[in-house]
Amino acid sequence: MCDFWTALGMAASMFTLLPLPNVCWEERLRPLATALLPLIGLGIGLAWRMVAALAAILPAHLGGALTAAAPWLLTGFIHLDGFMDASDALLSWRSREERQRILKDVHVGAFAAVSLALLVLFQCAAAMELRRAGALILLPVLSRCGSARCALTMHPLGHSEYAGMEAARTLKRVPDAAAVISLIALALACGWPGFAAGCAALAGYAAAIAISTRALGGFSGDLAGHALTVSELCGLIALSAC
Repeated sequence: MCDFWTALGMAASMFTLLPLPNVCWEERLRPLATALLPLIGLGIGLAWRMVAALAAILPAHLGGALTAAAPWLLTGFIHLDGFMDASDALLSWRSREERQRILKDVHVGAFAAVSLALLVLFQCAAAMELRRAGALILLPVLSRCGSARCALTMHPLGHSEYAGMEAARTLKRVPDAAAVISLIALALACGWPGFAAGCAALAGYAAAIAISTRALGGFSGDLAGHALTVSELCGLIALSAC
């Protein structure tokens, strides 16, 4: 049980802005911390739902912008950073080696800037049309189920922080179970629109990670951030359309 709480604190400190004092880092628990990402997503989802409730009393455009930005603010823009890095690499249409170099480059390129602008545009538009805000609670869970499973099962890039996790493949059952439970909960609580949004989030993650890993030859934190951002956008668009 002590390992569980330590791993959960590690995951929260890495991927959220939660003020957690004296988090003990143990490298041996990194795979468990990764498997617990869906729980981190649940916390973010609950906060996102509360932000959406506040946004509902604001003017439509301001409320939509606040709802759209909430998941980025709650995570300290860490996944947005990965989205931009991956966009620069994927849209460069260079060789695999050159794309890997661009992925590690700290500078912001034109493709990253344009991709970010389009992301903000579509996410704000979807947030302004949001009808079933309760489903926001589970969209970050599903996106992180994808990240956890990929980190525990996929071949990592050489520079990836997820290198060496192949030995912990049995932990993939945790995000798998969380994804199934989340989809059932969305169907029961929000009906067909909620279930469709959950499926859209998973499909968006799967498509984004398949394209990026094929282009770059492996998995990394930046690619996870890119796919997670796309996943939540797909879920939000599906919620606004249903």
